[in-house]
Amino acid sequence: MSRDTAPRRDTGPQLTPESQGVRRLVSPFRCRLWTQHSRPDDQLTDDSCKALRESIAKNGQHQPALGRPVRDDPDCEIEVICGARRHCVARALRRDLVVEVRNMTDAEAYVAMYEENLLREGDSPYVRAQILLRALRTRTYSSHEEVSRAFALSRPAVSRLLMLAQLPSIIVAAFPSSDDIRERWGVELFRQWADQTKRDQMAARARTIANKPSRPAPREVYETLITAPGGRASTRRAYRNVPVRSTSNAILFHEQDHLEKVVYVIPKAILSPRRREALKSCIVRLLEDDSLSPPPVGCGSSCNHSH
Repeated sequence: MSRDTAPRRDTGPQLTPESQGVRRLVSPFRCRLWTQHSRPDDQLTDDSCKALRESIAKNGQHQPALGRPVRDDPDCEIEVICGARRHCVARALRRDLVVEVRNMTDAEAYVAMYEENLLREGDSPYVRAQILLRALRTRTYSSHEEVSRAFALSRPAVSRLLMLAQLPSIIVAAFPSSDDIRERWGVELFRQWADQTKRDQMAARARTIANKPSRPAPREVYETLITAPGGRASTRRAYRNVPVRSTSNAILFHEQDHLEKVVYVIPKAILSPRRREALKSCIVRLLEDDSLSPPPVGCGSSCNHSH
């Protein structure tokens, strides 16, 4: 489990002792899905649930669904938080659903969904991203900072997942499944979609992919979507990497020239704490030296503007 996603039990919503689950057998027709459940509709069809249906029919339901009591509907006992596909299969087989029933707030329910998806064999970054986005849109959590604490994620991890969650449907539909979209791909696709000059071309490429009789592999879909006219991939990972050498010709560090920034990559091994502080001080002095600033945009080197 990664550093960004490992659950920290000392933060975020906690289940109280009295809310620990009790396992029950419940008619699936007396259960309803939570409106914020994380399963996309295309994963709740007869075809998509076929393998699970055959497994449960033969071996029974070994993994319980997770639900909470319903108190506002006399025709329903349980609201299913996690286990939408198990609920779907139980209805199709007309057999009781095994449910672990807990008293949960919405905040606890979102965290439970997130953690179940994280531990699932087919972990889906897109589904986890949607959980965070819904938690914010329903105002269960009011800020990125609250989400960061509750889900035990760093702020950058929250930002990346929210970019993935906000991909337009036309881009998501180009992939064989939303589960195929890697977190890094989602961030790059979101950034390029935000560029109005690229949006129409990306949408056209996505429609072309979606209309193919057989869908390409996920990586091919991603690379096609980010490929600029003329066949050049407009990914931010493309940059000029230049080694900077010492007077003895040894490589000290690398200068990476990205589209909108310059990155200096320096080995930690050569950076003592004092050297690091001295380096930062030098950079600050250089960047604050107006005499070294570039001329205003649109001016040549001989421009005589007064400021």
